[in-house]
Amino acid sequence: MSKKFFTTDEDYNKIIEKALKEEYGDTIIKNISLNPTGWTNIVYEVSTNQGDFFFRFPRDQFWERTIVKDYQFAKYIKGKTNFRTVELILKENEGRPFSIHKKIHGTPLAEKMNDLSDEDVKKVCSQIAKFMHEMHSLDYNPDEIFSIDNIGLNLQDFITELLSLHVSDEDIRFWSKDNFKIASDDYCLVHGDLNSSNVLLDDNNNVTAIIDFGFGGFGNKYFDISRIIGRCPENYKSEIVNSYEQFERADLNKEEVDRNIKIWSNIDNGYINYMRSVKII
Repeated sequence: MSKKFFTTDEDYNKIIEKALKEEYGDTIIKNISLNPTGWTNIVYEVSTNQGDFFFRFPRDQFWERTIVKDYQFAKYIKGKTNFRTVELILKENEGRPFSIHKKIHGTPLAEKMNDLSDEDVKKVCSQIAKFMHEMHSLDYNPDEIFSIDNIGLNLQDFITELLSLHVSDEDIRFWSKDNFKIASDDYCLVHGDLNSSNVLLDDNNNVTAIIDFGFGGFGNKYFDISRIIGRCPENYKSEIVNSYEQFERADLNKEEVDRNIKIWSNIDNGYINYMRSVKII
């Protein structure tokens, strides 16, 4: 009987070799290594004669559906901002979707953010704000983004399902249908998980790419603004807010920024407890 999702005891070398051959022809694999940071997916980094790749294999049915959304959102957003994004290939193994993408070389902001100069902090914050504003300002047609409605496309619905499946009742008492409030005229495209690990910097500390659109969909600009602020040191907050306001040519609601930072903090704490309970971390 085929498995419904991927588990750690499978022959990933065989799956990876087959997928690379199908997409790129004869490929010489130099190294396959398990990435220990993968908690939504089992992640392998693969070095080949045709470049380096990441393979992501969903750990359960929720993340299986999410990876399809990630693929479709990443395909839609490509070239629509001034920032590089990942080009995903969606594959299947025994009916189970998984993704491949070529590695974008860069260092996650999370690994450098405490060591940047004041000048570089200001530059990086301006570039992050620019990406967010460009994405939030896109005039989009929902039907052009998602061909299937297999999972929550509004961030509120997506997080509701995520928490209900993976987090204990005690850890989600804070959550309600009104947590991520959205006025009808405030809907925009959102990254959904714009944290410091999903922002890549080059050697000159410029934002070289934004990655991982698995939470992407429809929401409110404050979801993204507060997400990245809440995952960065305090000195990033004013720089991101000020830069976004300059691009928007309007003031942000500071109370709404802080309210959403608190919500994201509660989400993170609840999910950390879940990952500890299933021994992922």
